Amino acid sequence: MVVRKSDLTRRTILVLAILISGGNLLFPRLPILLIIVFLYLIARDWALDLRRQMLSIVVLLTLILMLTMLRPIGATIESTAIRFANFIAALLLLDLYLRAGAESLRRDLYIILHFMAWQALLTVMLGQFFNFLFLPLPVNETPYNTLLLIFNYHVMLDDYSYVIRPDGFFYEPGVLQVYLNIFLYLALFVFRSTWKSILAVVAVFSTQSTTGVLICLTIVLTFIATRYLNRGTLPVRVAKVFVAAVVIAAFGVFASVNIRDKFTGESQGSFWARQYDFLTGLNIIAANPMFGIGFDYEQYYRASSHMGFADTMLPERIIRDRGNSNGIVFLLYSIGIPLSIPFLIGMFRQKFFPNPILIGIVLLLAFFGESMIFTPFFLMIIFSGLLLKNRTVQAAQVAHDF
Repeated sequence: MVVRKSDLTRRTILVLAILISGGNLLFPRLPILLIIVFLYLIARDWALDLRRQMLSIVVLLTLILMLTMLRPIGATIESTAIRFANFIAALLLLDLYLRAGAESLRRDLYIILHFMAWQALLTVMLGQFFNFLFLPLPVNETPYNTLLLIFNYHVMLDDYSYVIRPDGFFYEPGVLQVYLNIFLYLALFVFRSTWKSILAVVAVFSTQSTTGVLICLTIVLTFIATRYLNRGTLPVRVAKVFVAAVVIAAFGVFASVNIRDKFTGESQGSFWARQYDFLTGLNIIAANPMFGIGFDYEQYYRASSHMGFADTMLPERIIRDRGNSNGIVFLLYSIGIPLSIPFLIGMFRQKFFPNPILIGIVLLLAFFGESMIFTPFFLMIIFSGLLLKNRTVQAAQVAHDF
């Protein structure tokens, strides 16, 4: 199959956007952002004219910038610049795929994420049986192990799993599972490939992520209810019910074991950390509901030091200068409740994938487990739900001309 130059450029931009949307900190954020801008300009023949549908997004970001600059507690130039660089990258990515079409995004993702599914499974197999091939790669005090910088995993002191959990190109398995679940969605609902759907499910399970299993179960149950059981003759449907029951039972057993281990087993430290982040974040939101505290992590550290969840089981050394892993909480405490509402609406109105409600639920669950909501790839999806309709754009143009 011949790959056109325009397709290759577009897919390269998408891969780079994914690498800074939860990617390992080994990947330098600023240079990648600059490369994205450069490749976008090449793809657009050096033209920079964003579509008028995106006016509502520009207005939203302008309001956020004004709030950031006028907020009484102030803002650092560095944290604001980094955040808005991500916003700009998301806008460029959105414009690129609005021009290429939603089908192009789905096809590009299907190709890229298919590779990531095999990457996850091969990491587990190689790490379990040929561990001597892996080399240590410490990144910000996290002890990663890598083979050719493609197959990556890490084991923390509180990780009692007997099976290696793949990281992919990301900072932890909990991020990788989000992309693998998007691949599962594409395989089931868009490209309808049984074998790749099975590959995606196994890859998600390999991450041993509780959130990943819940998202996977949500996607599979929705598919069974809407696309699987309601087709065929009565005997075929009865047979499908039995098959579905077996599949759901298998999911249920794995999920219950995983959840029980996180709540009461040796891995309950993960639950304590999520609980602390959630309740601490709620305390900060309650104290700053309208305007939030901004994007600066130092502001969050100061706020959490006196508003942190007091009854946590986590030791002091863990919660000292700890960031928040809950993306929804991060959204709300950063910019306040009013300006957060469009982002939440955008999740459930996105235009790139069918089943917007299902995708909204997937994103919501994913963001509760990982703080990735302000990264380019996920912002692109959210921003697509905030686009102006053509009639609104035309009316605005008429008013401007008048």
